[in-house]
Amino acid sequence: MSLVFHWGGPRHGEVDDVAPDQLASSVLVYDGPHWFGVYERFQPVQVRDTPSGPAEVWVVRE
Repeated sequence: MSLVFHWGGPRHGEVDDVAPDQLASSVLVYDGPHWFGVYERFQPVQVRDTPSGPAEVWVVRE
């Protein structure tokens, strides 16, 4: 699993464990009962320290 730090959108500030195969694409899509969110890798790649460990920053795609 890889840690992803969300910047902006409905998941702003949240850190998720994401399976490596989900990171093969340039976007992450979340489809939940109350919201919909699309995130993309921040360029250039950035990593933030979180309580769960280092997490790659992904930003909301508008």
